[in-house]
Amino acid sequence: MHELLALEAIARLGSVQAAADALHVTPSGVSHRVGSLERKIGAKLLRRQGRGVVLTEVAQRCVDAVRPSLAELSAATARLRSREHELVRIATAPAVAVAWLLPRLAHYAGEHGAVRFEILSVATTDELPTDRWDVLIHYGEHPKRGSRRRRLFDDRLVRVCAPSLLAAAAGDAARTASLPVLRLAQIRAPSGEPASRRAAPEAPAQLVFDDALAMLEAAAAGAGVALCTETSAAPYLASGRLARVAAEPSAGDQYAADLSEAGQLKPAAVAFFDWLVRQPAPAH
Repeated sequence: MHELLALEAIARLGSVQAAADALHVTPSGVSHRVGSLERKIGAKLLRRQGRGVVLTEVAQRCVDAVRPSLAELSAATARLRSREHELVRIATAPAVAVAWLLPRLAHYAGEHGAVRFEILSVATTDELPTDRWDVLIHYGEHPKRGSRRRRLFDDRLVRVCAPSLLAAAAGDAARTASLPVLRLAQIRAPSGEPASRRAAPEAPAQLVFDDALAMLEAAAAGAGVALCTETSAAPYLASGRLARVAAEPSAGDQYAADLSEAGQLKPAAVAFFDWLVRQPAPAH
């Protein structure tokens, strides 16, 4: 392909130097490519004329044959480049997407009409290879190799359950502690908490989820007490579908955003990432 491109550039621009400038290589590099093509075809492709070169008859036939295909490849590359540069792929857990990202994203998209977004739902940061996302939003995870990482905001852990379960316990700490415990595989109760506020191992049942949204829906349906971030629980608490089991939240980790190596090559992804990390933390 490089050899054919070199020959076509000479035919189109009229000299080895002009072809080298267009292809961003040295003139000797162009000559080397043409020489390699001559050996493969078995015929001379260039001949000197004055201070320049002209194509031989064989070379002209070769260029005429490949030029339409080269033009199609060039057009296809331009279309792909345009599409990719206008597309930003965001990978995030559904719960934080619903509670924090999507309202902000709608505002950003409204002001940047040329940019398109794809939202990829991901429970853990290891589910998707880095070439599938440009921006990754996650909680308490290490950044992917080669990505840029920025802190979004610190969060706390809360215990929530359906209001009906809380009413049935009627302030009885023992009955509240006996409720089934729901938790995320990625989140465990802080070890420094009092035993009464930890996910007790003697609880009658413990359901482990890899997705916070599924866990919160289970808790709202009365499956037990869920341990989750305050941000992911906020819409459920605001709507009354869930209630806090304990008044004070526990210490948690932080939400962060990563910009992948692929995302760093896209101006649209870089601009969105820089905007995203400036957004304020949620007010709970």
